[in-house]
Amino acid sequence: MKKLAVLFLILPLILLCGFKNREKPFVILSSGSIINDNIQRIERTFNSKERINYALITPDGLKYGGVRMQISSQNQKTSNWGFSVIQSKDLYIDTSSKIYKDYIFIQKPGNYIIQFFYLNKKNYPFAHKEFTVI
Repeated sequence: MKKLAVLFLILPLILLCGFKNREKPFVILSSGSIINDNIQRIERTFNSKERINYALITPDGLKYGGVRMQISSQNQKTSNWGFSVIQSKDLYIDTSSKIYKDYIFIQKPGNYIIQFFYLNKKNYPFAHKEFTVI
């Protein structure tokens, strides 16, 4: 009976400790340049016609090199769950790269979302961030 109790205590510990969780990719937005010192700063509100720097950070690297960056605006008049695509760009990133930096300009005030998709899985974003332009 003791062996069975020990088995039920040790088995979950082995299973929980034995598997490493993959760190998910995420997006950082900033009105200034993105460097290691300000990488933890969270910005979600920007001025219109202002340069918005973004960084796609992939701690474990990318699965595939083909990535689509898409920016959508929230609009109550559309049928696509309230979002309409305003910008889309296909990128080819080295799969071993941990960070990809670029910038965008948004002209109109509103609520937006930036999303990243793999080119072979365009229905499911692997990283996204919502932000507001005033």
